[in-house]
Amino acid sequence: MSAPWVCLMYHEVLEGEPSPGAGGYFAVSRATFARHLDLIRAAGLSGCTLTQAIDGAAGARVAITFDDGTAGHALHALPELAARGMAATFFVVTGWVGRPGYATWEQLRAMRGAGMEIGSHTRTHPFLSEVPAEELERELRGSREEIDAALGQHTVALALPGGDAPRRAVRPLLAGAGYTVIATSRWGTNASGRPETPVWIRRSTVPAPVGDFQRVLAGDPGLAVRRRTRESVLGAIRGMLGPSRYARWRRRFLDAAARRRD
Repeated sequence: MSAPWVCLMYHEVLEGEPSPGAGGYFAVSRATFARHLDLIRAAGLSGCTLTQAIDGAAGARVAITFDDGTAGHALHALPELAARGMAATFFVVTGWVGRPGYATWEQLRAMRGAGMEIGSHTRTHPFLSEVPAEELERELRGSREEIDAALGQHTVALALPGGDAPRRAVRPLLAGAGYTVIATSRWGTNASGRPETPVWIRRSTVPAPVGDFQRVLAGDPGLAVRRRTRESVLGAIRGMLGPSRYARWRRRFLDAAARRRD
């Protein structure tokens, strides 16, 4: 049995250092990202796509994923990955493709040609627990069909917007829409193999400090306990407020914290 493996979750990659505030909280600089890739290699791991990690096709591996499909993924993340012979999975919101600040279909085709995996992040990035079944079907199936048509592929992976899963009663729509891999925002490592379909993947949000990043790669149990405790507290708040109100509250909290640091 292979050892558990880690899946990293990035959002924006910027040319320079992120600005203070909630937006910057979810971004890393190109230099920081390059440093992370070098640490992956120094640890004897292979940076790979999500499906490669699940299938065990990359040996000792760490999956690298990105949410939202921003232009920075094509301009800054892709060159650093390609320079080191690594790959990653990029989850795109199809309704945002080609908008200012987001990758174009041409860029996504080039990324796929360079060995990257392109997955779905739905059509409009809603909280899936808040949308009716018919709309959920359009978000799931529609985004997959748009990616397949534009890139000439068979899309199997979906990342949950905001880490928000559909209500249990309608979760069968995920498999019905053609997805066999569901990327969550839950912290932790993943077991090898495909014990169920769809496979639900835990992902570790990437911190900037080098020491913390090395602990993430090692699957440090102490760090995992702290992160899961934090998840439980925030999950309780999310349950009381609902996903949309929680997202607004969290952004205000992060912005206030950034102002205090300044």
